[in-house]
Amino acid sequence: MPPKRKNFGAEVLIPRRIIISTTNRSIRDPFKHFGTLPPSRGVADYIALEGIEASKVWLSFDDESIEEIIEEYEVMGNEGSSEAEYASFAMEVFFKRQRRFAQVPSDRKWRTRRAQQLFVPPNERLSWLAPPPFMADSQEFKFDIRPDCSYWLSVAGFNRRYRGELAGAVYVHKRVITCPYFTIEFKKQNQSVEQAKVQAATAASVALYNRFLLKQRALEITETPWTDFDKNQMRHYIITFVGEEFNIWILEADFGEDNDSWNGCHMSALWQGSCSSDSVVIQLGRWINEIHRWGLSQHATSCQQDVKNILGNDGMDVSLHDL
Repeated sequence: MPPKRKNFGAEVLIPRRIIISTTNRSIRDPFKHFGTLPPSRGVADYIALEGIEASKVWLSFDDESIEEIIEEYEVMGNEGSSEAEYASFAMEVFFKRQRRFAQVPSDRKWRTRRAQQLFVPPNERLSWLAPPPFMADSQEFKFDIRPDCSYWLSVAGFNRRYRGELAGAVYVHKRVITCPYFTIEFKKQNQSVEQAKVQAATAASVALYNRFLLKQRALEITETPWTDFDKNQMRHYIITFVGEEFNIWILEADFGEDNDSWNGCHMSALWQGSCSSDSVVIQLGRWINEIHRWGLSQHATSCQQDVKNILGNDGMDVSLHDL
């Protein structure tokens, strides 16, 4: 049952209550959505944010670069370029990567790691990596899907004194990345938007469900109830590109009648546009910057606190290690 099948959503996603909403919230301003202030000095303001100043993924476009982006998309559309060409170009201009290090940095700064076509299917042998559960009869699906691009937290932000113990609380890939927060899916021009969003929702639902499990386990250990702030953190961001057209989505956890159990998730569109005008390119860059700001601040510190609570319960004296 591949995601490109027409009935994939009805037979695999809906029975797991992974719902893709048809409503567009039409939120053009990312600062309004995240409750943040626009950076008055551009990238310099992001670099100055405490704890994430080592990040190098921030976007800033001058007039010349914006014109080049618009022209590139126009040419690719006229030439009927492949999906790989569209993805490659978007990686160059919108979805930057952090440099790699032979040794994990010791400065305790949050960094993101970009992963392309990362294949991490849920598996019982992998600690804390489970597929979204069935809520009704469904076609079997192993969630063996690889998103075109995803952003994860680098383990560099965690204290080195317990960094090696992270796998006891959360899934850590290759000992370098954990807790994904952002997924991107590409299709070439004239391909189906539906296919792009179904594939993105499928991949992102695994990340969100396991973020939920991390929080749920931490709350059970501390014997504290879910708060509105906790629930607000149960989200994952998605961008789907079809040619020059894009949609920005948010995937949010739904809670059961007991108000603290997983009841599926829903994906809704925040904003959409086309990289054919200056203002849209600028605004897309702002959205990407703000998604990274959220991922490297609220998401990162929330995940870290949950990990500390779990490791502390397992006998590690994490109280000696500051946040």
